[in-house]
Amino acid sequence: MDVMKKFLSFMRLERIALEINERLPLSFKYRYIYGRSYLYWQAFLQESDKWDKNKIATYQLEQLKNLLSHSMKNVPYYRKLFIDYGFNPENLQNLDDVKVLPLLDKETVRDRLGELIDRRKKKLISKSTSGSVGIPLTVYMTDEAVKIYHAFLFNLFGRVGYDPGCRTVKFWNKIELDRRKNLPYTKIGNKLILSNRHLTDEWLLKYAKMIGEFRPLFITGYPSVLSILAAFIKNQGISSLESNRLKAVICHGETLKDWQRDLIEEVFNARAFSVYSMTEGSLFAGECEYSSSYHIYPQGGFVEFIVSEGGYREIVSTGFTNYAMPLIRYRTGDLVLAGQAGCQQCGRNHQLLNKVMGRLNDFLINREGKVIPRLMPWIGVFPNTKQYQFSQEEPGKAYLKVVKTQNYTDADTLFIKSKLAEMLGPMKDTIDIEIVFTDEIPRSPSGKMNLMDQRLNVRDFLKI
Repeated sequence: MDVMKKFLSFMRLERIALEINERLPLSFKYRYIYGRSYLYWQAFLQESDKWDKNKIATYQLEQLKNLLSHSMKNVPYYRKLFIDYGFNPENLQNLDDVKVLPLLDKETVRDRLGELIDRRKKKLISKSTSGSVGIPLTVYMTDEAVKIYHAFLFNLFGRVGYDPGCRTVKFWNKIELDRRKNLPYTKIGNKLILSNRHLTDEWLLKYAKMIGEFRPLFITGYPSVLSILAAFIKNQGISSLESNRLKAVICHGETLKDWQRDLIEEVFNARAFSVYSMTEGSLFAGECEYSSSYHIYPQGGFVEFIVSEGGYREIVSTGFTNYAMPLIRYRTGDLVLAGQAGCQQCGRNHQLLNKVMGRLNDFLINREGKVIPRLMPWIGVFPNTKQYQFSQEEPGKAYLKVVKTQNYTDADTLFIKSKLAEMLGPMKDTIDIEIVFTDEIPRSPSGKMNLMDQRLNVRDFLKI
């Protein structure tokens, strides 16, 4: 009960903070809340947006050398690694010189977390991620790195005319429910915030009506959630969303599939604009004003590609913005089809990604045939687990396979069950999830260990 009280108290405080934040003038927020780092990076990203290739290469080499020198002096893992490899950051002559160092995989980050942090940095912010590979990670960053991250996102959103003061519908995980009214939505300033967890037919109908009445300029959310709403609107023949005001539907947190893009654009009569970024802060990318190819920001880090199967390549990233926990030559686990270095349509000299494989089937199907999307944001990182994977072959029943650490106890099982109930929300009684323990979770032929082994086709249940 104490944990639940603390959680509800936190949610109330978070909502109050959001309300205050939304009511403040943008000029005040930019200067005093987002801070100098945010303002600097907003200006820098605009100024460097269309640098030529030589200027980009010079900048990246300088930033890489600075990051490596910092890591040598202040991060125990890299200090030992550089000594073992006879590597001196001061001798770096070009970007390829860093390739003498080994790749950094997620297992190493998880197992040697304490050695990868600059302990001089105080008040670090922790973020949990699993991505699509089922390996739980906690990463740390400074408040400055978080503000830089938001500078990248708002710069990217600006390509379709967005700014933080725009009238926006936002699908979000963290919604404080009014216990008396049990309402999974809230309105704060110019933001209508809707819960990702309440996607029953009853609430989808209410959401559609609320969005139509709110008349937003933008809608943001996970593609899986937005496509569920779009499919419902289409199948129900709802026309209340027709509005000339809507400029774009901004999709983030997941890879936007071609069929999802087509469905969202058909229903909302606006462009589906896709963002690709990492919780780890080591890569920022998104579409431009004209193209659906992802443009990787060269200001945010240095990217390499390693060959995988089926013509795909895995992204290896070295981020420039998080000195508290540098990730150097980090294997992201994301498979892509790399494009050319430069976009002819917008003129940016950014590396293009023509396709990101991303999460293939990150959803569950309940007994009623309803889709439960996007598992990870509601779960976070399970304690004392090495890996985990959901699997499903029939509606209404699924398994959670868990590889335990030596410290795993029955209390951890209870915690997992409570997080699953929180994740499922009003759908918790419509699906049975059995926890099973295993010594190993096999990887796919490409070497990837997917978070979800889903044998059902989501499009069959969306009826599109």
